[in-house]
Amino acid sequence: MACALDDQQAADPSRRTNDDKHGSLAQALLNELLATSVVLSEDWETLAPPKREDLAGCTDTQAMLDKLVEHGLLTPYQARRVGAGKAFGLVLGNYRVLDRLGDGGMGVVFLAEHVRMRRPVAVKVLALSPHEGVRNLSRFVAEMRAVGRLQHPNVVAAMDCGDVVSPEPDAPVLHYFVMEYVSGQDLEAYVEGHGPLPPARACELIYQIASALDEAHKHHLVHRDIKPSNIQLTPEGQVKVLDFGLALHFCSRRTEPGTLLGTVDYMAPEQARDASAVDIRADIYALGGVLFWCLTGCKPFPTKGNAAQAMVPRLTQPPPSVRVRRPEVPAELDAIVARMMAVHPDDRYPEPRAVMRALQAFIQSSALDDRGSKIADLVGCSTLDPRPCDRVRRVLIVDDEPHIRCLCRYALQSDDLHCEEAANGVLALQAFHARRYDLALLDIDMPEMKGPEVLRRLRQAPPGPHFKVIMFSGRSSADEMAQMLLAGADDYLTKPFSNVQLQARVKAALRLKEAQEQSDSLNRQLLSLNCEQGQTLTARESDLLHTRNALMLALCKLVEYRRNETGEHLLRLQRFSRALAEEAASLPEFAGQIDTAFIQTLERCAPLHDVGTVALPDHILLKPGRLDAAERLIMQSHTTIGAEILQTVARQHGPALAFLQMAIDIARHHHERHDGTGYPDRLAGRDIPLPARLVSVADVYDSLRSGRTYRVALSHACAVQVIVEESAGQFDPTLLQVFQRCAPRLERIFRELAS
Repeated sequence: MACALDDQQAADPSRRTNDDKHGSLAQALLNELLATSVVLSEDWETLAPPKREDLAGCTDTQAMLDKLVEHGLLTPYQARRVGAGKAFGLVLGNYRVLDRLGDGGMGVVFLAEHVRMRRPVAVKVLALSPHEGVRNLSRFVAEMRAVGRLQHPNVVAAMDCGDVVSPEPDAPVLHYFVMEYVSGQDLEAYVEGHGPLPPARACELIYQIASALDEAHKHHLVHRDIKPSNIQLTPEGQVKVLDFGLALHFCSRRTEPGTLLGTVDYMAPEQARDASAVDIRADIYALGGVLFWCLTGCKPFPTKGNAAQAMVPRLTQPPPSVRVRRPEVPAELDAIVARMMAVHPDDRYPEPRAVMRALQAFIQSSALDDRGSKIADLVGCSTLDPRPCDRVRRVLIVDDEPHIRCLCRYALQSDDLHCEEAANGVLALQAFHARRYDLALLDIDMPEMKGPEVLRRLRQAPPGPHFKVIMFSGRSSADEMAQMLLAGADDYLTKPFSNVQLQARVKAALRLKEAQEQSDSLNRQLLSLNCEQGQTLTARESDLLHTRNALMLALCKLVEYRRNETGEHLLRLQRFSRALAEEAASLPEFAGQIDTAFIQTLERCAPLHDVGTVALPDHILLKPGRLDAAERLIMQSHTTIGAEILQTVARQHGPALAFLQMAIDIARHHHERHDGTGYPDRLAGRDIPLPARLVSVADVYDSLRSGRTYRVALSHACAVQVIVEESAGQFDPTLLQVFQRCAPRLERIFRELAS
């Protein structure tokens, strides 16, 4: 057949010339594609020799393009462009265009890759003739700069930009903007494909978007086109806000008044009236519409007629209720959507961070843990938890020397740090009772009341959680100043000190306070989520819970048997612990630490405080008289033995970890003392776990009331007096106040359950 074909070509010279011409054109095209990097030289060189020979022998340009696609040297999109004679724009600077992704608010978006790094990117291209489109170019440049300023995990990252001029004189100039390529699908397509999202999942996604808008708000930007199709959802569950083509800078308003910009389906009423006059609350309205979409799979206001007709209900009507379409959605979440989409901007949340705070309660722990990084985000405050220090911090400067107060105020006063003054300790205590402060700068030597006395009173009745105190003096030695740390100070400075030293110490103390507040906030959320999970236990989980409680009771009975105690002691301990915890929950210091779940767990765990005694020898455990020094050391080991027993169980039964951790804390630390002289770890103050501090008070009260072989039982009044007045340094001072307030209740419990 090959010979016959050669004979035909020999008989028809014109046909052979034609084939040569086409072959020459095909080879010229291949050379041009290689020269311009539409086809990469490295791909060509790694191609198998037979395939290269096959391509080199092509006499038809379309056949060559088909083979280049087949061998992976071109994408189908590139081949179509080249075949249509529209190869210009397939290479933009260092990037080769691979495919078309879609249209953005300003230009067309392509999938491309860096020619050398081979990293995929998204490239937005705006084609403008040299004599038109000045306003469009200005808006395009504004988008590049807007995204370039934002550095946030939920905002698509800007990477590069440039322009390409065609060799043809009348061809448009291609202005391009290179961004991070985000795989996955947009939120509109995701909900269309999967249906409405669970409330917790929807709130988590909206929380991330609000976090991105908060970053934009810090840079004085309004997106103005928040909608599901502009939110990309990655396979890892992270969202990325796209398309800042309509972004507005507060200080540089390019939009003419009255211009309609944005997508009508999610547009705020004031944006429809004047897109040049909106603020971040317009984005919050649109974000509320996106949340409505996620929860229902429907737009808040279905578009009817033209844009003007579609805007009428938005200008006059409140948003529809989510619960009309999904009754199982909590009423509180429905109210959040309604507030986000309020007709009047003043009725909405004032800023994205307020939206984030409102959504926190609906983000379930399972949604956080599945993605691993969300707990870290909570601690870092970039996503889940808004900073507890969003308010202005207050510092009280307490010193009898006016020039020192003035110096401190001058060094510290700023937009986010407000300073006030007090000339002596008495005035300082009055100020602490009248207003909340975050930190006190406290001089040691003052008239009327010395600094150490003020410190002692502040630590006995703290003016707020994690309140910080920095002591300073010009007449005390370094050792004397260091003693202030043992008395409860957080830091100290020796006069004279520089502005830099003062600023560094104050900043460090407030940074620690912020971290502690964030930890408390995280703890509250985890407790809340844990409680929520507990309310939705399945029947199987309920059976496991009953089994756990039964086994715990059996273990407590074993302790009773070994110690020759009655069951009333353990019942009283449970009731005492509950009473103390319920009373403590009303104090600001324990806000967020004690809730219903905490109290229930404490009540169940309290009887395990002496579980380690099961391992003690009888001659010590049952000795009728006092123990000698060596015997006391053995007796004290019951705290660590008990904790180790429970830790062994915890390692094997992870689902019960929260319950077992509290039991471990109680077993190990219920003999620690507030002044740090207890055992086994000599913990002091708030380093002692709160459950152990509560059980310690309850256990000592019951012990004093019950008596021992070596001492008689005390009356209620005597027991209260011993604990409050004769146990200096043993108990948390705040819990002593709690104990005094609920002492009558403890007496009633003791009488009800007397042995």
